[in-house]
Amino acid sequence: MEKAVLIMAAMVLTLHGLMELAPLSFLFRSKSNSQDTGKGIPRFIFEPLQNNMRLTMTLGVIFGFLRVIAAIGIVTNFMWAWVLGVFISGVTLTIMTFYLPMGIVDGVLSGLALISLLMAYWSNQPIL
Repeated sequence: MEKAVLIMAAMVLTLHGLMELAPLSFLFRSKSNSQDTGKGIPRFIFEPLQNNMRLTMTLGVIFGFLRVIAAIGIVTNFMWAWVLGVFISGVTLTIMTFYLPMGIVDGVLSGLALISLLMAYWSNQPIL
């Protein structure tokens, strides 16, 4: 049971990580070094993120790499990867409100990964 839940967590982390690595192609496509205003992208609820779209995408790419590394480590059964997965999912759940409306997908995927990781670690252990 725990192994299946860990595999599910790794799959969710990989999917979420690959989704966040997608803007990598947009970061290098722009020929100017000026900040992109994100034309054509839905507005973020937190205006400074919209005004600094290149930095926002860079942060997403970093989070994507961390998710993929955590997924690889979880599949190979390393405890540091479990801690990294819990940490990155917790951070994402904390800051996802700044990224609304697109942050809803981050919240769903991070919540799924966090629940799976916690279920795998504590499985059937009672509360008291």
